[in-house]
Amino acid sequence: MEQKKKIKIVIIVLAVLLGLSLVALGYTLVRNKPANNDPSTVTVPDNLITSEEDTKPSGGQTSGDVSGDASSSAQGAAAAAKKAATISLYNRQPEENTAFQAGNMFPGDVETKFFRVQVSYHDKVTVHFKAAVRAGYEKLAEVLQVRVKLLTTGETLYDGLMRDMPANMTHKLASANSTTDELYYEITAYLDTSVGNEYQNKDLIADFKWWVEETGNLDNPPKTGDLASPVLWAAVAACAGGAMLILLVSAKRREEKSHG
Repeated sequence: MEQKKKIKIVIIVLAVLLGLSLVALGYTLVRNKPANNDPSTVTVPDNLITSEEDTKPSGGQTSGDVSGDASSSAQGAAAAAKKAATISLYNRQPEENTAFQAGNMFPGDVETKFFRVQVSYHDKVTVHFKAAVRAGYEKLAEVLQVRVKLLTTGETLYDGLMRDMPANMTHKLASANSTTDELYYEITAYLDTSVGNEYQNKDLIADFKWWVEETGNLDNPPKTGDLASPVLWAAVAACAGGAMLILLVSAKRREEKSHG
């Protein structure tokens, strides 16, 4: 009788441990799940965000023509849009494209997008970037101004008309060891206040492309997520469940022998 009581206590303790392990496992998986619907979206580091003065369209043919209200709107938009889409370049993916769309823009309107380019490499590589306007959307590209800024270095790679963008903008990386570097790009599209009515309510879709030609110097991408905790809790839950099952089987056999 005393033996049965002890077994019951052990089974209860193991059941509680199993339940706690499953709850902890579930909590860990939910916590490690990205809060954003798009796991490739990250927050741009504060030290890379341009100042309010830098958010004003500058250079090219339209720097002095943007109204004060439009400039204020641009500053507010740039301050709020601190999410960057991630582009990954590594040994099995030496290039990646993403679509850029601008539509229903009026004179003075500004739209800013951020991109984080992760490059896994060793030795030396050159990161290339270009924007190609899709067929049928060339009209707005005639007047749409684009500024491409590499926030990582503070360098403005281009500031001018979308249709005149160079076919290749480059940035060199070098490392003696295998590493993953991150480059943050700020790409701002804006319309001059003097743009005529024939360009209003026009859409533009372009393909932004990043690539590395030195494919032999590209390495495996960095591992993401922390699987240690889920695996640990899963092992604990499995052990607790296995021990409880063994005790139940053992108790049943003893009971059958005692009745036999």
